[in-house]
Amino acid sequence: MAEFQYHIVKSCATPSKLVVFLHGYTSNAQDVIPYAETLGQHLDNVVIVVPEADMVSERRPDKKQWYALTDIDPDKLRRNPQTSTADIIEIYNRAGPRISAVAKRINRFINELQKKYHIANKQTYILGFSQGAMIAIYAGLTRRYQLGGIFPFAGIVCGKDLLEKELSSYPEVYLFHGTSDLSVQYKTLEFTKDWLQNHNVDWVAMEYDGIEHKLIEDEMIDAAEIIKHSR
Repeated sequence: MAEFQYHIVKSCATPSKLVVFLHGYTSNAQDVIPYAETLGQHLDNVVIVVPEADMVSERRPDKKQWYALTDIDPDKLRRNPQTSTADIIEIYNRAGPRISAVAKRINRFINELQKKYHIANKQTYILGFSQGAMIAIYAGLTRRYQLGGIFPFAGIVCGKDLLEKELSSYPEVYLFHGTSDLSVQYKTLEFTKDWLQNHNVDWVAMEYDGIEHKLIEDEMIDAAEIIKHSR
């Protein structure tokens, strides 16, 4: 039985690359499938899989979440523009044990897919939006074998103290973030860049002027271009 229920957005007889796309907080697979489909329009010989979290959202019973946040940040200070970057980072740092547990499950899920489709780690890419982006970073950097790349959309290094202890892999990280994002605040992007650089993880940042907390087609096209030309 698979670690998570999932949707196959695109596939072919003999795929050479695997893409796993994680949805966000108070969301579900259906919310990111249209963007995964756009990604797939620009990629050949690929299988794109969108898993769904199995934890019911604490905010909406018809949605899902990868881990709880309400008790860690009951007043939603992480979304307040007046909250300092340091305080936002500390809020997310408290989620370390939760994100670590989910990341281990995601890596088991990736193992299952790799075995099913006969695809190696270097041809496997993990993408995620918002809370899914945080999972993608954590899972990719703590995986035993190096993936082809990590693609966080509107994410942040989450659980930094525990991640520092569990860090074991150094794939390229492609950071996508809108400059008007106040949910996972854009101002935290500099922290993520610095943390990755200080831990010898190469990164590339792609910033989208005026974009709020959402996925956009241009991000999918840009991500597809990177995946297409990676080896």
